[in-house]
Amino acid sequence: MKEKIYVDRLFADYEDTPEIRDFKEEIAGNLKERVKELRSKGLGEEEAFEKATAELGDITAIADDVGKTRRNEAIGQMYMKAKVPITKKTAAGLTFATALLLLGAGLGVINYFSETSDMLLYYISVLLVADAAGTYAYFGLTGETAARYPMKSGRALAYYIIIFVGVLGEGLASVMFFFDGMELSAALGIEFVLVFPAVCALIFMIATETDRKKPWFKAMTKHEAEKEMEFYHNYVDPVKAARFGVSSGGLWFLAAALFVTLFFIFEWQHAWVVFLFAFAAQIFMVATIFGKNNEVRA
Repeated sequence: MKEKIYVDRLFADYEDTPEIRDFKEEIAGNLKERVKELRSKGLGEEEAFEKATAELGDITAIADDVGKTRRNEAIGQMYMKAKVPITKKTAAGLTFATALLLLGAGLGVINYFSETSDMLLYYISVLLVADAAGTYAYFGLTGETAARYPMKSGRALAYYIIIFVGVLGEGLASVMFFFDGMELSAALGIEFVLVFPAVCALIFMIATETDRKKPWFKAMTKHEAEKEMEFYHNYVDPVKAARFGVSSGGLWFLAAALFVTLFFIFEWQHAWVVFLFAFAAQIFMVATIFGKNNEVRA
């Protein structure tokens, strides 16, 4: 009883959390055992108690850490569960990007199945899809999340330009090769001029990315951050990302090779089916590599 009273007084100014209560019970139990041990060695009750309490040291420092951990965890849970409202500007931008994407994709599909397809419509379709991709990137990066502040407009605009140029180059090269009869070497030349610089610029931007994490997220310990961001770790883990990248590259390289082979054997009407199977295989890969049953980093 004496030990419990001593510990209760020591922690009188601390918030009564489950962690602090468990910590107090553990300290009181250890203190009682130490007093009992000292008395068995011949010390009096008061002398044994004073010696045992002196041996404890500054346990309030440990309690401070326990309190900080609890506060950080509580704040982290609050922010992770809170829904950060999407601003009207971000909502309008994402809506506009979706409209561009649907318009571009729909225009391309309609043009393909029409009796008199127009190459100009294919190029307009590619332009719209590239603009949609860049717009998604811009408004996605400038929007605030529970864990990160929004990116500055200037840097987000650079991402827009990079993604726009990359998607545009890939789309133009594909349209010119498959629909306009351009030689493969010329199509690859377009990719080298547009896609290759865009990829290099994107790598540079990612490598020089600034830390936009919010203070509460930075204050969380590594263990707590991983526990709260299990989904994030599943999809950003470098090992899984590398595995997914290599597997995806092999899958689409094989799909492209099969497409070219079938294109010359059966023509376009049957060759495109390869990409349906490749897309299904891609979805299966995502579920397998990033599924919840996969081990999360310790």
